[in-house]
Amino acid sequence: MAYLVSGATLLGFILGMFWLKDELRSPRLARMCYSEFTARLAVVAAGLMMVGAVAIAGELWRLAVG
Repeated sequence: MAYLVSGATLLGFILGMFWLKDELRSPRLARMCYSEFTARLAVVAAGLMMVGAVAIAGELWRLAVG
């Protein structure tokens, strides 16, 4: 569950940064938003959410079968 929540939080921060970039029209923030590092963070967030979903599905499976 912690993986799912941490991935969703990280993705929320990234989406918030894009929203803030549009509101402030800052060139520095735009460079940061479209950087390779931000793209890698988004991939890490998606991976964390997938691991969390698999862990939750495994727990549900264990409860249903066991």
